[in-house]
Amino acid sequence: MTPAHRPAVAFGWNCDVGEFAIASDEDDPLVRLALDHCGFDRRIEPLGAWTIAPGAADEHEQIEAASTAVDLLIVAGHRVANWHEPGQSSADVARHYRWLRSQDPFPDAAAVARTASAQAQARLAADMVPRHARALTEEVADGRLRVEARRILGGVEWMLATPAAEPDHYLGLLHSRRYGYLGITDDYAHWHAGQARRDFRVHTLRETAVPRPARTRAPAPAAPVPLPARLAQRPVHPAVAVPDARRR
Repeated sequence: MTPAHRPAVAFGWNCDVGEFAIASDEDDPLVRLALDHCGFDRRIEPLGAWTIAPGAADEHEQIEAASTAVDLLIVAGHRVANWHEPGQSSADVARHYRWLRSQDPFPDAAAVARTASAQAQARLAADMVPRHARALTEEVADGRLRVEARRILGGVEWMLATPAAEPDHYLGLLHSRRYGYLGITDDYAHWHAGQARRDFRVHTLRETAVPRPARTRAPAPAAPVPLPARLAQRPVHPAVAVPDARRR
């Protein structure tokens, strides 16, 4: 990739350091100022990335800070990238961070539920489900428990599901693909439905792409999300304040 086409900053996530940003040209003053303004001022090696200092922001606040940095850089005319999905455009990256912040329903929930149901039926038919996990697996198979989002990590399938009779009562599920075990890991009260969806995006889907149905819609304008209070107290350089003002 030529320097002209190389993204100015690639944003990503690591379980040890949280959100990080890798700048292709660290001598660009606007890039450095935008990252500094959003709290990415701690250098880590050997990745050569900038992160937010430990304790300065929680995982949701880090995502909001990264989202703000992405929007600032795009407004300033710089290309940005998703470190985990290099093929994404700058607009895709901005949309991805808005999706991570969102508490909205999953756009592909119906398709995910159908697939999870069919696979649960197949496991039951093949007698691959241990007795103590059979009742819960049957609920997924017959649709009484609708799986709305899922991801496989290291042979373990993590899912977020709701009872059909209580659509806002989210349950976190863990399925061991090797042993057939299916159990409940989280139980959200119905008034935390939005939090459940956002938590699953952040904890389980963080470095993935936005589900395809969501990407077919026109990009929504960036929501005016302020920086977390602990980061917003940082001084704002005039070069960053101009594009940042367009978010308000």
